[in-house]
Amino acid sequence: MNPGTYVTNAVAMWAGLAPASEQAPTHLRADLPTATRIILTEPGAIAVVGELAASVPAGTRVTVEDSWGAEALPLNGFDVLRMPLMVRRPGPVEVVGRPGVRVVRVGDADELAAAERVMVDGFPLRSFQPLTRGAALPPRLLDTPGWDVWLGYRNGQPAAAGYTFDDGDAVGVYWLSTQAEHRSAGLGRAVLATALATGPDRPWTLVATDAGRPLYESLGFETVSGAVWYTRN
Repeated sequence: MNPGTYVTNAVAMWAGLAPASEQAPTHLRADLPTATRIILTEPGAIAVVGELAASVPAGTRVTVEDSWGAEALPLNGFDVLRMPLMVRRPGPVEVVGRPGVRVVRVGDADELAAAERVMVDGFPLRSFQPLTRGAALPPRLLDTPGWDVWLGYRNGQPAAAGYTFDDGDAVGVYWLSTQAEHRSAGLGRAVLATALATGPDRPWTLVATDAGRPLYESLGFETVSGAVWYTRN
């Protein structure tokens, strides 16, 4: 397994989220109403990071992803983050029930809005704050092939959420987060394990935070590279 599994999935996912995305030989650029995401699609494409970042107007939030583990470049005005890019090989997963915890695959616009709120506030996703309903996860995704949004309730309250995207070969996990008041109660594990159980015969991939890495490792994910993200807020 290599970073290409994640890159292929992320490119297809962002292209679906931002229909006006631009695909080039070295990268995908997805322009959303509140931010721009650029994903390098080839090893060695790091040489174009500065040029790509400069192409985004000042004042626009932008993230440039290099998933290949190259040495980070200093980039004026950008923060540089290095995070584990992880892949899980096909295999079964155990879903353990917890008192008061219920996980659902989102099926309507109100549930989608609740999940969206958890992700934006729990992560937090600064580019979508203050949140306008549907800005991060538009309702059309409910009918878009490959997309599934997962919402975990604790004692009846929306507490954790994330979404997955199936590109036909692998499944990517995105924006898995838990509201602050519900952390350390196993909500993230419950949501992710429930999702994984729907595709035990598929490889899964994600980019982890250092805080989330132990959870992902316990569920069978392995680090395949140190992704570098250049961010400007």
